[in-house]
Amino acid sequence: MSKNRHLLLALTNSVPGQEDAFNDWYDAYHVQECLKVRGFKSCQRFKLTASQHDQPRQAYLALYELEGDDPKALLKDLEATRSDRTQSPAFDRESVSLWVFSPIAEKQYSHESDD
Repeated sequence: MSKNRHLLLALTNSVPGQEDAFNDWYDAYHVQECLKVRGFKSCQRFKLTASQHDQPRQAYLALYELEGDDPKALLKDLEATRSDRTQSPAFDRESVSLWVFSPIAEKQYSHESDD
């Protein structure tokens, strides 16, 4: 297991009534600019479609794959590029939660057929 792989979970919201502008900006600018930061290898975005036990504050998740020895340093590198990245008034900055998780076990797969 590679100890230098990490997942960054970025949970966000749009400004109310600005979902289309938010999603357009996030896909066309934000993800592409974040992927230029050292250690940021890939990103996939998701929208909340179901929950159990409680309703999260945020409706959107961006899942970034990171590589590097120090996850805190990767976040510092991301923060250092903020002023260089395109900003959007459709992005609700108050809603943001960023968490980095590092693996403690190998990924496991189902043995069921996808047929």
